[in-house]
Amino acid sequence: MKDPKSKPGEARAPGRQLKRIRVGTSSDSSEISSIRRYRVRIDGQWYEGSFRKEWFGWKFEGQGSSGVQLNLIDEVYEIVSPKKKGWGRR
Repeated sequence: MKDPKSKPGEARAPGRQLKRIRVGTSSDSSEISSIRRYRVRIDGQWYEGSFRKEWFGWKFEGQGSSGVQLNLIDEVYEIVSPKKKGWGRR
């Protein structure tokens, strides 16, 4: 899903924390999981979605009908929900 409010070069996700994931020339990464949500920059535009494991490596499912291979993405951030204070020990 494209974020119409984002500006070029801005990896914002209001109310959520972002954890940077290193991307290189490979479509493989041990830092990516199919059960997490990500914010990625592709050709200057920001998108949110998830990755799916394919035979060649990871594919981002949040942009276009066919998705985008990890090695073709400019930046990747995992969206991390802030930890809530609970009934833990003091």
